Amino acid sequence: MKIPRSLQRGAADGGCDCLPRADAPSGDAPPGAVPATTESLTTYILRYRDAWLGMGKRVAFEAADVAAALAMIAREPIGDWAELLVDGAVICRRGHEPGGAHDYWVAD
Repeated sequence: MKIPRSLQRGAADGGCDCLPRADAPSGDAPPGAVPATTESLTTYILRYRDAWLGMGKRVAFEAADVAAALAMIAREPIGDWAELLVDGAVICRRGHEPGGAHDYWVAD
């Protein structure tokens, strides 16, 4: 089991208390290690109504492509509606059928 490590806060992380970036070296990597991947990541915004609180919510995150972005948000507690955006443009919306059928995403 990995033991959480303390993160040095400062200008490099923007003073943000958030999950590590996908391109950040792991806790087992030596200091100054180069990230394992050099692929460019796209910033996505998931905008949706939270199923638990019923309030609108926005989550910004980075992923390699749309498929990876959808896999990352698969467990979000999405309520009535959801939209996935890139650079302010909606690229897909969450759809659902009445009667408890599985949710699905429709590309715009």
